[in-house]
Amino acid sequence: MQVHSTIESAHKHLRAVEPSALAHARNRLAETGIARLSFLLPHRVKRVLAAEALGLLDHHRQWGELLPEGEGAARQQVELAEPEVAAHAACIPALYDCEPLRHNLSLIAAEPVLARTDDRRYRVSRLHHDDVAGQWHWDDYAFALVLVVECPPLADGGFVQTVAHTHRDWDHDDVYRTLTRNPIHSWELHPGDLYLMRADTTLHRVHPFVNGRRTTVAMSFASRTGAEREQARRAS
Repeated sequence: MQVHSTIESAHKHLRAVEPSALAHARNRLAETGIARLSFLLPHRVKRVLAAEALGLLDHHRQWGELLPEGEGAARQQVELAEPEVAAHAACIPALYDCEPLRHNLSLIAAEPVLARTDDRRYRVSRLHHDDVAGQWHWDDYAFALVLVVECPPLADGGFVQTVAHTHRDWDHDDVYRTLTRNPIHSWELHPGDLYLMRADTTLHRVHPFVNGRRTTVAMSFASRTGAEREQARRAS
């Protein structure tokens, strides 16, 4: 019952989003490769998604299991992939398949935002302040929609940094050259914030932080060009 009412609430809200808000987000995404979309989902829906994410992490209890052997070894982030999320959560998978959500994302992106066809469509992630983090990277999919569940205050770090309109050189992956030739933008975020990123053409990272933890629900989507490229790769 909660799943049905939550998704119905999301549908109703998504159908009533102001065109001016979508247009502003479209301009932001085109200019900077990232757009804040907290207006796109009602607080109630974001609270349910956050509760599912926290419940999954509490149930999973991976911290000890993920610690490498040996004293003083650095930890890696906790990441619950789609199969585990789908097995123990309901609203996160249901929202991913929400057609009005993809419709609005497509309006913001000014191109079709497509569901991925593999089993890496959504995930729940947690970074702790002493985890290995902060690496600049591009993703191998077109769009990332991220809900911030928990994050440290700005004074402790943990904000997002981006370099827009960049492309991964798959032969050399020359991150440092990209960083020195393009402006770096930094984005302060708070729990409950939602943002869309062009993840394959925006170099990005989470800035290292000194206290606390950062928990997110991330959904990844394909573009038409990316989907065609992936199909060609699989056929070869």
